[in-house]
Amino acid sequence: MSVENLLDDRLKDHQCEITVLVGLITYRDCLEQMGAMTDSLFTLRTHQVVFNAVRKLHEAGSPVDDVTLVSSIHSLGGDAIGVNHQYVMDMLGSAPRFYQSNFHAYLKQLQDLKARRDLRDAADRTKALANDLSNGTADDAISKATNLLNGIGTGNEADAVEHIAYAALSVFEEVARVQEEKLKGIYKVRGVNTGFYGLDSKLNEVAPGDLILIAARPSMGKTAFAQNIAAHISTNLMKPVLFESCEMKKAKIARRFISAIGDVKLSRLQTAELEQQDWTGITQATKILEKSPIELHDGDVTLHDIRRHARQTIKKHGSIGAIFVDYLQLIKTPYLPASTSENERLTHVSNGLKAIAMEFDCPVFALSQLSRDVEKRPNKRPVMSDLRGSGALEQDADVILFLYRDEYYNQDKSKFLGLLEVNAAKCRDGAIGKTFLCSELEYSRFSNVANHQLESLEKMDSAT
Repeated sequence: MSVENLLDDRLKDHQCEITVLVGLITYRDCLEQMGAMTDSLFTLRTHQVVFNAVRKLHEAGSPVDDVTLVSSIHSLGGDAIGVNHQYVMDMLGSAPRFYQSNFHAYLKQLQDLKARRDLRDAADRTKALANDLSNGTADDAISKATNLLNGIGTGNEADAVEHIAYAALSVFEEVARVQEEKLKGIYKVRGVNTGFYGLDSKLNEVAPGDLILIAARPSMGKTAFAQNIAAHISTNLMKPVLFESCEMKKAKIARRFISAIGDVKLSRLQTAELEQQDWTGITQATKILEKSPIELHDGDVTLHDIRRHARQTIKKHGSIGAIFVDYLQLIKTPYLPASTSENERLTHVSNGLKAIAMEFDCPVFALSQLSRDVEKRPNKRPVMSDLRGSGALEQDADVILFLYRDEYYNQDKSKFLGLLEVNAAKCRDGAIGKTFLCSELEYSRFSNVANHQLESLEKMDSAT
């Protein structure tokens, strides 16, 4: 017997298959597991026929026994050739002594063997992808192979329904824990916050799994705003951050971080016309960034690449606190047909970013351009309909932040000189509304407005 045939036999267990089928036929309680089973768990065609006949009876609400089973088998027609009443009786007689309590163990064994067969098949297909030099780049082959592996599961995921009382009790315990930590002064943010007090008072905490859209027209400060939040998460909360830049090179991103953290004007960093205090700021900022768990990537990126980079970040730092993408319209989608519309493409990207947030249990901050229609209106403040390309962006995002600098459009006539207006237009777990930040773009940053000033600004804005 060849090694391949020996391995094939080891990945099958016909006796275990019979035992599971007997359990389904003999004990009604075992039928509750039908939702987690498919006929692909069984390697013999005759076993698949019996399973499909049992499933047909169960879905119809009919009792399952040797008589009804044979009738159900006959109803399968040509698929049931070779399976009759005698076959069923022989199968029932050949099963080892069955204990209902062991059913889960037998089923788990079948699921494990099925996953291993799928893994072997995926390996064969991966090998074929690696050898096919005519079908895309190596990155394309890796992406396709990863998709093959991602589709493999053991069927043992905890997907059972659960009474709401258990979830309610969990909420009660978490609230009590948070309250106690705050009273003791030892509370730490569960998810992340932005570090901007006025905005955090509206958003509360940004939860793991959330997709946060930061949308604005060019020159509003999207990248600086995102980098400020990323710096806060990594340096103050000490949570690892992945920053994907589709538009700027790493050196330019690092220069902006140094400018904001070191209090060095960005123009001086760009021209190298530095004063003595600037060198002190650069040195201090560099030391802070050396200790900060920030991982950068620049250039073209796909959804698969973001996943890969997230895994690399976790491998390096043990966890990931947030992912930033600057910006989502530039994410590549090489596997979509050339005929795909921009709306459909951005729907795919939006769905993918939300899936990444859920998969890695961290917030994803995605920057987005807005439609040029904004420029045609007297009031240039963004609204939902300005989101460029897809209604899916509005649907998928848990938080939508619109950035607007009135002085950019109205210059000296503006009532909000030196200010960034941040409009939380959507917030699933917080409050919508506007707040303000001090604009310090010469340092590639924004800063908090004093509380008493913030209140008067928000009232003034609502009156305009």
